[in-house]
Amino acid sequence: MTDATFGFDSAFLQRVERLSILNRQAMRGPAAGPRGSPRQGASVEFSDFRNYVTGDDFRRVDWKAYARLDRLFLRLYRAEELAVVTLFLDHSSSMSFGVPTKALTAGRLAAILSYIALNNYDTVAVAGWGGQIDHFLPGQSGGGAIPGVWRTIAKLVDTPAPATDFASLRSYGRYRRGAGIAIVFSDFMTDSDWRAGLRSLRAAGQEVTAIQILSSDEVSPPQRGDWKLVDAESGTQAEVTLSPHLLRRYREALERHTAAVTEFCRREGISFVRLSSDVDLAGTVITDLQAVGVLG
Repeated sequence: MTDATFGFDSAFLQRVERLSILNRQAMRGPAAGPRGSPRQGASVEFSDFRNYVTGDDFRRVDWKAYARLDRLFLRLYRAEELAVVTLFLDHSSSMSFGVPTKALTAGRLAAILSYIALNNYDTVAVAGWGGQIDHFLPGQSGGGAIPGVWRTIAKLVDTPAPATDFASLRSYGRYRRGAGIAIVFSDFMTDSDWRAGLRSLRAAGQEVTAIQILSSDEVSPPQRGDWKLVDAESGTQAEVTLSPHLLRRYREALERHTAAVTEFCRREGISFVRLSSDVDLAGTVITDLQAVGVLG
């Protein structure tokens, strides 16, 4: 079996089902789920029930309650807390660059992380953003939510927004309040204040992971000679001669930019990963995310 939307085969999906999205803070969602709390004194003592939703694990159903009430309920435990994972997909025009495009790689990775989260009983929300948060899918739960979440991600991949403005992340509080996990996908190719944007998510109680996705041509441009360059978002044009000296200065500037993002994230307690749009999602990217403590 193969997923037609993002190209995942069943063997890969079965492999990632064994993973989970990690958190370093206590989660207090609207319901509980099988996520170990980092708080001291957590136990596996029975706590409460919640209604069964499509995709929940039947092994957690309280069959005695079903026999009495003819309704399905799941047993919840005090040490088990629900994480709300919000995927922030930058779908600005610059993300349409590369082979495959940065937008497609971000979408595929978001689809993988949503699959992992939903299979671990977490709740997944999706925020599409560019100049603003222009699309928001509220929290979805259970394995049955996967197709709808993936359709939302696919639509964002195919619908470029005009520009990237990290200030738009400050409006997240209009859509949801409370602690959670925020995963931000972007190329970070912007003049907007990405520091303030990421800080606003931290201030909103989110544990933040920033994933920078660049195309291989952006990292190491292959072109030489005279070119007219057009900014994908602003439309600004510049005629340049791409000499070895200029390309070296470009690569140095890009590395300084990525180093600044890396150091900022380290100081702020934000997990940061830089990926190429042609990365092997079925291989090295899982290892990279495990290495920085995003997946376990």
